[in-house]
Amino acid sequence: MRSIDAKVGTITASVMMTVLMFSGFALAQAEEVKSEDSPAIALLCLGPIFLIILPFVVFGILWTVVTPVMFLYGVFFSESNMRKRMDSIVQRESASIEHFGKDPLSTLRGLNIIGGISESGLVYASFVYSPSHWQLLIARINQLFGGRIDVMHRVISVGRAEAKQRLREQAQAAGWQDVLNVRIDTAEMTPPSNPKGTKAVEIFAYGTGIKFRQES
Repeated sequence: MRSIDAKVGTITASVMMTVLMFSGFALAQAEEVKSEDSPAIALLCLGPIFLIILPFVVFGILWTVVTPVMFLYGVFFSESNMRKRMDSIVQRESASIEHFGKDPLSTLRGLNIIGGISESGLVYASFVYSPSHWQLLIARINQLFGGRIDVMHRVISVGRAEAKQRLREQAQAAGWQDVLNVRIDTAEMTPPSNPKGTKAVEIFAYGTGIKFRQES
């Protein structure tokens, strides 16, 4: 986050310097044109310059305003939003368990299933998340003192719970009765241009969906 802000700040400063240079040049041209009593020509000199620099100025202003707003939003709402998402996951999980009659996810390989399996197939689900700027700041402060980083632990717990619940819902939609050999993998998603910047994490849950053989 810090490196991104530094790059944007440098770009914004460069754009502002360019704006000042073009403005000075444009004003000088306007004064010359004004002395010749040709306002239409002055407008033609200034118009293209402002059209070129206007998008950069607007972007710089928006970035300067939006970044603090995003940070303050994370300060006041990130924890409450995370609790709301976890409550929603718990409700959806209860509905899935009620549908299956049990938790269908299992790490067992199912080699000794009585009655056999009539059909099987791959089931998978994923969830991508990224901590807020406020949560990243708290995590960096905790790193200075060492120990458990509770805020990141909560974020990861919500991400894993969401990925597992999506796996249950995928199994239910496909008509599987159980999901065996469930595994959960994670992968960091980092922009190549900023390897030390803010990271998003993908949690990938997968397993083998099965249908039991019906006894005749």
